[in-house]
Amino acid sequence: MADNERKRQPASKDDLVAVKTELKKEIADVKTELKSDIAQVRSGLANLDQKVSTLDQKVDTLGIEGAKTQLNLFEFKNDIMTALREFKSELLSAFEESAMKGQKYDQKALTHGDILNGHEDKLLNHENRITLLETKK
Repeated sequence: MADNERKRQPASKDDLVAVKTELKKEIADVKTELKSDIAQVRSGLANLDQKVSTLDQKVDTLGIEGAKTQLNLFEFKNDIMTALREFKSELLSAFEESAMKGQKYDQKALTHGDILNGHEDKLLNHENRITLLETKK
């Protein structure tokens, strides 16, 4: 019961000093823990900042490389289209040239046909012509 009575008694000056000392120690311990925790958070943030900076550089590099690739593809597409247009033009020119040659051969064939018909007539009338020539002498 002496303990119960003591608990009901007002705190003495010594009790207050002891509580004050104990609170100061606990506050100092909490302060030390907080400083340690803050230092760890700062270290983690510095590490994150470094990683973010590295990612920013990589994203910039990828963006630049993507733009270069897009430009190269655009140039490649233009080169292919130019080559196809040139090829088409050459192909059409060769086709037109072949068509013109074909028309010339057709004309020559008709002309030769006429010439051959003329020669055939001459050969068929050869006997008559010789007879006419011999009678004229």
